[in-house]
Amino acid sequence: MVASRVDARPRDLESEATRRAILDAAEHLLATRGEEGLSIREVCARAGVTPPTIYHHFGDKAALVARVVDECFADFDRTFAGRAAPNDPVEGLRWGFDRYVEYGLQHPTHYILMFERRHGGPTPGGQASYDGLRRSVRRIADAGRLTAPVDEATAAIWSAMHGVTSLCIRGLWTPDAPCVARVRDAMIAQLTKPARRRAAPTRRNGKERIRR
Repeated sequence: MVASRVDARPRDLESEATRRAILDAAEHLLATRGEEGLSIREVCARAGVTPPTIYHHFGDKAALVARVVDECFADFDRTFAGRAAPNDPVEGLRWGFDRYVEYGLQHPTHYILMFERRHGGPTPGGQASYDGLRRSVRRIADAGRLTAPVDEATAAIWSAMHGVTSLCIRGLWTPDAPCVARVRDAMIAQLTKPARRRAAPTRRNGKERIRR
């Protein structure tokens, strides 16, 4: 049994290395040629494997593309996790809007693959990323500052983020154009309200009272 486990480890490492080589090859081709330009034959040539190896690890071309998309979403989410957002939930959403647009412009081919695929529905990574946005909106609701249902507000803010990013990627807007900030701020103003001010204490007849 011990020998069997020892023998299994090198096989597992080799299998993971093969999967990594296939994913790297597919990501390169998708980034340079897009989904329509990806072929299993070219992935095999770059990764040094045969088509049955790809089918063994990923099933088919669609599943391979979906896995690459999920890896793009993981990288996308790391750009948020590795940077400190403002503590205020509304300002955190504003910050996240800017980081979203920033990522799309830094990775335009990947962004198009992630959000504008012609084939296939949402991937697990894509759904997880959207759930992260929903949690950001939920924090605003928990603070009593959201003016719409959480799911509606999440869909609205994502639509604004995606619209702005897509227009910037296509060169129709620039990220520093006034309209970008206006769309962001108008959407946030529509969906949120200011934090309630704490009542200021006053003194009357030697006793402290709360001014309403």
